[in-house]
Amino acid sequence: MKKGNQIMESEKCAYCGDLTDMPFHCNYCKDPFCAEHRLPEEHRCVKLTLIRAKRFGEKKIIRDGGRNKPSIFRRIFKR
Repeated sequence: MKKGNQIMESEKCAYCGDLTDMPFHCNYCKDPFCAEHRLPEEHRCVKLTLIRAKRFGEKKIIRDGGRNKPSIFRRIFKR
């Protein structure tokens, strides 16, 4: 199969192993995938956590209070 000046070859999906005439290559891990597994979430991309960390940043949980300060629930419900 030709695409422009490039010759497209059938490849096996790196996730399910099905042979596909039109493989999709992941922008992150560069592996070939069938149409069903082309998205990083669908093929459990090994770089998915890296993608999410770059895109959304690392969100840390901010805990309210310390040892001597009552928790937020105790302050709200007065218990």
